[in-house]
Amino acid sequence: MGVLRHVSSGRSVVLAAHAVVGRAPGSAVRLVDHAASNDHAAVFWNGERWQVRDLASTNGTCVGESRLESGASRDLARGSVLRFGCGAERWELIDDRGPVVVVRALATGEERQAVDGLLALPDPESVLVSIFMDATGRWLLEGSDGAQRPVSDKEEITVAGERWALTVPPASPIAGTYKTASSLSLATSTLRFHVSRNEEHVRVEAVDGEDVRQLGELTAFYALLLLARERREDAERGEHPEEEQGWIHVIDLAKQLRVDEKYLNVLLYRARNAFAKAGLGTGIVQRRRREVRIATGRVEELKA
Repeated sequence: MGVLRHVSSGRSVVLAAHAVVGRAPGSAVRLVDHAASNDHAAVFWNGERWQVRDLASTNGTCVGESRLESGASRDLARGSVLRFGCGAERWELIDDRGPVVVVRALATGEERQAVDGLLALPDPESVLVSIFMDATGRWLLEGSDGAQRPVSDKEEITVAGERWALTVPPASPIAGTYKTASSLSLATSTLRFHVSRNEEHVRVEAVDGEDVRQLGELTAFYALLLLARERREDAERGEHPEEEQGWIHVIDLAKQLRVDEKYLNVLLYRARNAFAKAGLGTGIVQRRRREVRIATGRVEELKA
């Protein structure tokens, strides 16, 4: 998570993926010195690192002792000192991780951060809570029953008897996430399931025109295959509107997979994680209380 700290007061601001710095009331990083402009600068995540850009401010933006030209950008690293008005306001970048949720165990101080927009608690092998970024850039918490809600900065949650404090970056006013945009989108791609005859092996690829992304073979993809079949069968029957097609109770899905509900949560997390790592986001699985479905009806099943 990116964090700027005001050098003299110690006040800290957790950064969105794009944060405007200035004296204007709506600024993410609010400046007070009259040498600073209303819309003075922007601090933003470019997919790999934080950068600062001067927004044609009256008295300039400095990184260390170096002044930026108007409209110019500069890379930042942990410890970089930014001077807005080149002396009027001094802020230090004290955390240069991307704009992601970070959780801290209150008992031990251990910190973990979301990777590819996804975090599991207490761990990926025992998923009782998932925290993930949805397609709109909101961070959501999903319980083991599938119920979802937004998370807030400085919130505390208890998972398996352990208390965790959350640091949540604010939503960015500019579309996009903390990752570089992918050339493929789940919304426009067709998922091809390559299934062995005994259905013990399931490989998935995402296809959009000539653009093909291999997601590989995972045991968790068999769960997605069952969900895809359920949604296809509902669509063929035509008895429900699209938004109600493909939902299945988690108990019924767990029975089909011959696993318990706890392990089903692990499988769904692994499926989400595979799609997130492929740049397709965390939204492949949709959940509501005690029900689950695959997020797309654009699916092909090919037998090996």
